[in-house]
Amino acid sequence: MTGTGEDLEKRLAKILVESEKRDSALEKRIAALEAQIKQQREAEEPSKYPKRIMRLGELVKLGYTKEYLMKQYRTKGQTFAKKQDPTRRNSPIIFDTELFEKQQQRQQKIENQQIRRG
Repeated sequence: MTGTGEDLEKRLAKILVESEKRDSALEKRIAALEAQIKQQREAEEPSKYPKRIMRLGELVKLGYTKEYLMKQYRTKGQTFAKKQDPTRRNSPIIFDTELFEKQQQRQQKIENQQIRRG
């Protein structure tokens, strides 16, 4: 009986050593992936908006005109601006800044294509 108990202890010790090796390998891999993600974030252009969702008034403070933002809000089919509570008449208009930025880039690209060259 003592022979089987010793065998079990050896197998258990071996399993623990192997799992510790796997854990340390996983930790190294996770650390490498985290470093890679951090490097990619630093390489990306930093956002010019302090928050992902911003009110119309906050965007006006960043330099946009209220007329321009209202025109963008009223554009048919846009998906980046809406009222915070559509059931209230005086509810603030909020903008998803990531989608708003993408729309501005698309609009700029279209305008550049329409310029007559040569």
